[in-house]
Amino acid sequence: MFSQFPFFKGGINCSVFSPVIKLIAILCALSIAALANAQTQKVKIAVSSRGIAFIDLYIAEDRGFFREEGLEPELIQVSANVATAALAAGEVDALGAVGLAARASQTGFPIKVVAVTGHRALFWLVSKPEFKSVTELKGTTLGITSRNGSQHLVASRLLASGGLDPNKDVSTVVIGGAPALLQALLAGSIQTTALSPPTIIVARDKFKVNNDGNISHVEVRFYCQQRVDRQRNGDFAEG
Repeated sequence: MFSQFPFFKGGINCSVFSPVIKLIAILCALSIAALANAQTQKVKIAVSSRGIAFIDLYIAEDRGFFREEGLEPELIQVSANVATAALAAGEVDALGAVGLAARASQTGFPIKVVAVTGHRALFWLVSKPEFKSVTELKGTTLGITSRNGSQHLVASRLLASGGLDPNKDVSTVVIGGAPALLQALLAGSIQTTALSPPTIIVARDKFKVNNDGNISHVEVRFYCQQRVDRQRNGDFAEG
């Protein structure tokens, strides 16, 4: 009775099964992908710049490392001051840098460190070519990303290591991210600032600014997450 079916004539005809097997494989793959997408949690992570200090986050997003952990990240560029307030308001889920957030935690702000990805400050103090040393920067204007943020603290440390009092010997003005700081430096509205790669490389090679030195062994890169008292479904970090 089975002779009427082509795959029973002279043995099993695999070519008959091939399209069916392919279809089943495709449906299984689509089901797995749909299940994975359904299980991922969307998270908003605030970063203060697109500098190399945050390159690990962008690589993780591009290579799918977040998705492997069940996360679908949205990296939002915003100043550290605004990011800390956004974290407090629940508008973002995590910060890509410590800066003001660490100081806020010391005053009772509910933040916890969930990962450390670097232990050296990725900033270099730069100035226009006419300044030959750090001491010559006395009386000038320092451009910063945000007050008391990581970039500001490292710049102050670099100035202090060069013999200046950053609180008395220079004026400080908030400019913004690294590209804006470089533009302000070239325009002359500030005379010194702290930059990180890749902006520091552009400043050195294209615009011939001075690299007045860098500082190391200063922990300035953390990921911070708000410790929320209220219940939030699917918190993506514990501890």
